[in-house]
Amino acid sequence: MAGAPAEGHPLANDGCRGLALRDSVTFAGARIDALVRCDGAVLTTRAPDATRFGVAQVRRLLTVGALRVTHVVFAPASSRALLLGLARLENAGSELVAVEYTEIWDLPSGEYRVAPAACERRFGGHVFALAEASDATRALAPEAEPARGLALDVTVALPPRAQRQLAFAYAALPDDEDTGALVRAWRGQVPDELVRIGRSAASVEAYRERRRYPAPP
Repeated sequence: MAGAPAEGHPLANDGCRGLALRDSVTFAGARIDALVRCDGAVLTTRAPDATRFGVAQVRRLLTVGALRVTHVVFAPASSRALLLGLARLENAGSELVAVEYTEIWDLPSGEYRVAPAACERRFGGHVFALAEASDATRALAPEAEPARGLALDVTVALPPRAQRQLAFAYAALPDDEDTGALVRAWRGQVPDELVRIGRSAASVEAYRERRRYPAPP
């Protein structure tokens, strides 16, 4: 993976236009971030330990003690306005680690709704949805409505030398489209789609020039 150009690194396909810098990811004009609480420490992807850029993706690394969190946001091969996210949580130590994890999409305020493992805001004729897309749904929307934006909370207990994955979808569609159906179509598919993009024959430079991810045949 290469470093980012001054104008930012695209996270784009035929229907989505996201942009990544070393310490930020923006989609639909709003930031996507992770907040991690572990052993009294609070970590955020606004201040990553490292950032790497690849074809249609950005990876931000957070570490504290034995915990290592890799937060990946990427554009799948799709014609819809959709980004996918994968958070890998790894415990390299010999003791159990408890992790409080929050996925955040800092959209403006609007009509707010929640569903199992999902939340959305509607404004300006569009629906903006954040949903967990893991095989086993574990995320919950905050009990109190956020003042702005969307957030999902997950609590994970990581045994020694263990790894867990959380997957998310961020959709921005016209209000009359079925956002839930789009998100459900990716449930359980996020890790495989990231692997597929990683096998792309396109170089990072060629992808940046084109500014979208070409779907494999």
